[in-house]
Amino acid sequence: MRMRILCITLALAAGILHSCKEIPITITDPAIPESDRIVLIEELTGASCSNCPKGSATIESILAKYPGKVLAVGVHGKFLSYPTTKSRFDFRNPKARDLELWFKGWQGKPTASVNRSVDPSSGLIVQDNPDLWQAGVERELQKPHVMNILLDSKYNRDSRQIDLEVAAIPLTDLAGNYNISIYLTESKIVDAQADGTEIVEEFEFNHVLMDMMTNHDGDVFGSDMTKNKILKRNYTYTLPTGAAGLWNPENMEIIVMISHSSPTDVSVLQAAAVHVTE
Repeated sequence: MRMRILCITLALAAGILHSCKEIPITITDPAIPESDRIVLIEELTGASCSNCPKGSATIESILAKYPGKVLAVGVHGKFLSYPTTKSRFDFRNPKARDLELWFKGWQGKPTASVNRSVDPSSGLIVQDNPDLWQAGVERELQKPHVMNILLDSKYNRDSRQIDLEVAAIPLTDLAGNYNISIYLTESKIVDAQADGTEIVEEFEFNHVLMDMMTNHDGDVFGSDMTKNKILKRNYTYTLPTGAAGLWNPENMEIIVMISHSSPTDVSVLQAAAVHVTE
């Protein structure tokens, strides 16, 4: 009898163990519609921010996952953006400082804004958890594509002058007011970066905001735009000289974005980019 009870107990135990076997959960990528929509990430970062290398790595991962669909700007404003004790360069500039202050509500770095849309987790247009940035990009990529931006850029190597023409083509009637922001960014800059308790002396900085052709919060672009009616604007900018190791036109990009301009909506409609030396 005892033997029979023991056999039954062992059988039940084996059944329980079998039923508790972990079943892997498969998470699939969201369906991204085929469109020419391009998403802009504006990251608040800094050379003296010991947590910021994670943000930089997250940005590069997103860019690799969605090539041609995402653009990035690294804003070295004021907080934790001062050079480290081993830095050669100082990435801070007035436009970056003012833009960092314009983004309200963030508590620390790294933090990022994805298309300046309200993040459902933070309730703000910024999100300080890099693990959630990709989800924000994917939400934006699933939204309707409502505008094309065409860029015609010419660079004079002798004068170092950039002549830029921006053409925006609404794909539907767009009510309201709109701003344009134009960023000059530089990549492939090797310098020191705080990383945890260490300083990495040969860290590659990419998408560094060097200056803007517009005000930090954008210039007025238009209002109540009509479907297929092209709006054009022209801009010029001369790259500085004498900053050894910086302002290399071969490593620079012009990023243009058009956004809503209202007290309750500053979200980005569309972004576009072109290399300075293309």
